[in-house]
Amino acid sequence: MSAPRSTDPTGSTPAAAGQSATAAAATGPVGCDPRSAPRGRDHSPGTRHPPAWSLPYGAALAWSAAALGMALGWLTGVVPPGLSEASAFGALLTTGHLGVAASVTFLVGALGVVIALLLPRSRAPRLLEASAWTVFAVLLLAYIDSTLLVWLGYGLAMPVLVWVEPALGVDYVALTLSAHLLQTLYFTAGAGIWAWASLTHRRRRLGGCVRCARTTAWTPDAERALRGRALRTGRVAVVGALVLALFYPALRLPWLFGYSMGMAEEAFAAVSSDPTAMMTGLGLGAAGVLGAVLMLGLVQGWGVRFPRWMVGLAGRRVPVTLAVLPATLVAMALVGMGRSVLVQFWQLGGVEPGMGSHAVAFGAMPLWGAALAVATAAYAVRRRAECGACGRGLPEAWPVAAPPLLPRKR
Repeated sequence: MSAPRSTDPTGSTPAAAGQSATAAAATGPVGCDPRSAPRGRDHSPGTRHPPAWSLPYGAALAWSAAALGMALGWLTGVVPPGLSEASAFGALLTTGHLGVAASVTFLVGALGVVIALLLPRSRAPRLLEASAWTVFAVLLLAYIDSTLLVWLGYGLAMPVLVWVEPALGVDYVALTLSAHLLQTLYFTAGAGIWAWASLTHRRRRLGGCVRCARTTAWTPDAERALRGRALRTGRVAVVGALVLALFYPALRLPWLFGYSMGMAEEAFAAVSSDPTAMMTGLGLGAAGVLGAVLMLGLVQGWGVRFPRWMVGLAGRRVPVTLAVLPATLVAMALVGMGRSVLVQFWQLGGVEPGMGSHAVAFGAMPLWGAALAVATAAYAVRRRAECGACGRGLPEAWPVAAPPLLPRKR
């Protein structure tokens, strides 16, 4: 008969107790889920790391402080005011009213500094979240104008246009280095930073992971259902964005066949007689078609894995940020163009005679931008894999298929 095995007060054997102690030492303090700790870091009790929400809040604080300095620089002449001229298309904050523009920028920067300092606090979280989103909305609607979309559109068509007219390449470089575009990009980055900080604060307020937004109520079944809803929502948004995106190419590509598409006869005759103007219009129309095709990647398999014809990348995973960041930038540029169009209509007292089709094409751009933003958000949700911060989530699946809208009849 073998000797009786001694046990500890809990009833476990010494070997099992040793294994439990080893496992506890490896996973951290008692009661901690090892999946809740970010991977690749030392999470021993004596090690301290800055919270994950400190980066967006710090970025918002730094950007707002820089905006304060920029406003003061405009007033003192130290910083050139990168604002539109009073006669520019859809201009809102112009050099003709520099004092107003500097005052508004100073107030936005000061408000941003205060909000960024208060965001880590737990008092009035809803008010702080609303204030942060307000800063984002002001930056999007007041500082981003048609210049951003013009720069992006010409950049997409420039590889072809520069062969027709090399001077266009020089003009594009000058536009890229101009104070107006650089400051437009600065305010665009500010809008993105404040959207990031606002979203992070919302996730904290709702008790979710600041990196992936999942809460403790997460389940694998809920994740699969969410992916299906995201795919269906993305498809609807992409269809709407495609319809709106083709308005502008429909006004330019028919030039090849001699159709003015709503332009005055004198204006179209002048364009037809100028090869550079004709190629520029056609190039921008083709760029619009290319942008519409790229939007399909938000709901197609080649938006998750590179297609076969991309030598060297075929079959590899498409980084989520490679699709989300450009799409977000274009969505903000479209909203900025739409805002400029509305301001221009207001300044002119209505639509010019014979420009109704162009008014529809450009006036629809805010809706296009909104649809693209929804499709981009659905794509990001659908591509979420297992979170490295909280450990929740499922491995990224490909292809991701949405469940049917209605149950199939048997």
